[in-house]
Amino acid sequence: MNQNLTAKRSLFAGTRSSGRPFQSISLRSRLLLAFILLAILPVLLTGSVATAVSAQGLRNDVFDELESVSILKENAIKDWLTVVQLNLGLVYEDRVARQSIYARLQNDPNIAMSQNQLRYELVEFNHRTKYFTELFVMDRNGEIILSTDRLQEGKIQINQNFFLEGFKGRYVSPPSYEVSLSSYSIVISEPIKTSVGVTIGVLAGRVNLERLNEIMLQETGLGEAGETYLVSANYAVLTNLQHIEFIPGETYVRTDGVNNVLRNKANGSGTYTDYDGNETFGVYRWIPELQIALIAEHDQSEALQASNQVLQITVGLMILTALIAILIAFLVTRSITTPITKLVEVANNISHGNLDLQAEVVRQDEIGVLANSFNTMTSRLRDLIGSLEQRVADRTKALTTSTEVSRRLSTILDEKQLVTEVVEQVKNAFDYYHAHIYLMDDKQEKLIMAGGTGEAGQVMLKREHFIPVGKGLVGRAGETNAPVLVSDTSKNPDWLPNPLLPETKSEIAVPISLGEQVLGVLDVQQNIVDGLQRQDVDLLQSIANQVAIALQNSRTLGAAQERASREQLIASINQKITSENNVESALQVAVREIGRALGTRTQIKLKTPKNGGNHV
Repeated sequence: MNQNLTAKRSLFAGTRSSGRPFQSISLRSRLLLAFILLAILPVLLTGSVATAVSAQGLRNDVFDELESVSILKENAIKDWLTVVQLNLGLVYEDRVARQSIYARLQNDPNIAMSQNQLRYELVEFNHRTKYFTELFVMDRNGEIILSTDRLQEGKIQINQNFFLEGFKGRYVSPPSYEVSLSSYSIVISEPIKTSVGVTIGVLAGRVNLERLNEIMLQETGLGEAGETYLVSANYAVLTNLQHIEFIPGETYVRTDGVNNVLRNKANGSGTYTDYDGNETFGVYRWIPELQIALIAEHDQSEALQASNQVLQITVGLMILTALIAILIAFLVTRSITTPITKLVEVANNISHGNLDLQAEVVRQDEIGVLANSFNTMTSRLRDLIGSLEQRVADRTKALTTSTEVSRRLSTILDEKQLVTEVVEQVKNAFDYYHAHIYLMDDKQEKLIMAGGTGEAGQVMLKREHFIPVGKGLVGRAGETNAPVLVSDTSKNPDWLPNPLLPETKSEIAVPISLGEQVLGVLDVQQNIVDGLQRQDVDLLQSIANQVAIALQNSRTLGAAQERASREQLIASINQKITSENNVESALQVAVREIGRALGTRTQIKLKTPKNGGNHV
C-alpha cells in the first residue's frame, strides 16, 4: 500500500510540474481517479476502525455478561440469606416449644416439654428446612442450654460475636473455618425476647453452606472457560474451583481481582491473571452481608476467539469492498454527483434537527426513487418522534400516578379501609370503567369480593359475591398466582360476564400475593376493546404488590392487638383473683370476670356437706 501511495504522489507531482498535461485529462478521468482514492482510503480506515470497535465491543460484551452473572448470583445469595434468616425465626412457630424454651431460660420449673423433647423439636425442624447444620439456644451468660448437637450443650460462648451481637439484634457472622468440622461455617443469631421485650437469651443456627456452592456451580452461559466462586475476607476460597482442587481451609486465591475487592470492599472489573495462571476477564462484587467477595471470570483466549474471526472477515470484506469501489468508479458518471450532493445537503440539515426539509425530485431513475424514499422516511420520522414523545409523556404520567397511589396505600392499616381506598384510587387514577378486589377465604377455595367501585360494587358487596378458585379470570389469577389479561372479552371463552357491568370490553386480573401465598385478586375492567394493555398489567402488579404488603401489615397488627387484649384480660382476672382472701371469694370473682369476658351470665353455688366444710 505504501508503494501505491508513493506512485500516486509522484503522479500528482508530475502533473503539477507540467500543469497543462493534467488539465488536458478529461473531467471524467479526474473524477474517476479522485473517486478511486476516496473509495479505497475510507474502506481501509473504516475496516481498521471497525475491527478495533468490534474487538472492544466483544470485550465490553464479555464484561457485561460477567456483570449480569455476578449480579444474578449475588441476588441469589442474598435471597438465600434472607430465607435462612426467616427460617431461623420459625423455630418459635410451635407455641408449646416456645413457652418451654422461655421457661428454661428463665429457670421456671413449669416446663411443658423436657430437654429431649425440645431437642427433638429442633432436630425435626432442621430435617424439614435443611437450612442449618446445628441449632442451639444460649442463655444470658452465653451457655448453650439446648442444641441439636447434644455434645455442644453446656459450652460457654459468651466471647463469640454471634452471641454478643445476637444478644443485641439479628446478626450474621462472616464465614469462618471450623477445625472440628473441617469446613467453613456461617452462624446466624437473634435475641430471644419475652412478650414485654426483655432479652433472655440468644437463638443461633449454623448455616448449611451447600446451597452457596450450588449457586456458584449453576450454569451461567459463560462456557467451559468461565466460572464463579466465593472468597472470604482472608483470601480463603469458599466454593469449588474449576481448574484446581478445592480444599477447605487450605485453598487461597490472591489475584489482582481478589486483592482489589477485598482491599476496597467495592465492586469492579478488569483484566488480570487468574489463580491458574491464565489471562482472564474478571468482574468482582463485595457482599457486605457476609463479608465475602463474589468473583466471575472468563478466559481471554476463548472470549477473544470470535474477535480474531471478525478480523479475518473484516480484512476480506475490506479487500472485496475496495475492488467493488474501483469497479463502480469506472461506471459512475458526473451526472450523478449533482443530485447526490443536493440530497446529502438535505440529509445534513435534517440530521441537525430540521425535519421540515424535503429532497427535490427531478429524476425518475434510482436517485429519484432514493429522494422519494428519503422524503417518506423524513415524514415518518416526524410522525414517529411526535407519537413517541406523547407515549413517553403518557407512560411517565402513569408511573408517577402509580407511585403516588402505592405511597398512599402503604399508610393504611385497616383492611376494609385499605380495600376501599385501593379500588377507588385505581379507578380514578387510571380512569378505568370498574375496579374491585377479591380476598381469598381461609380454605383457599373461593375469592370473596371485599371492595368495588360504583353502584355495581355496592350491590355485589351486599350479595356477598364470590368466585370459586380456578373459575373465570379472577379465579385463574388466584389459582395460578399470575396476571390474566383479556384485551377483548368477546373473544375469550373463559371470561364470565357480569350483568351489573354490561359495558366491560377488556379486563385484567392481577394476583395480590406474598411469594407463593395468594391473598386475593385485584380486578380491573375497561369499556373499550384493547383498552387494557401489557403496561397496565405491570402497573397494576406493582400496586397489587403494595396491597399485599399493606394487607399483611393490617392482619399482623390486628392479630397483635387481639393477642395483647387477651393477655391484658387474663392478667386483670388473675390480679383480681389473687387479691381475694378466701377460696369462695376467689371463685366468685373468677366466674364473674369470665362471664363478663364471654358476654354470658355465670353463677356459682356453694353447698355445706353434712360432715362440715364447704363443698362447691
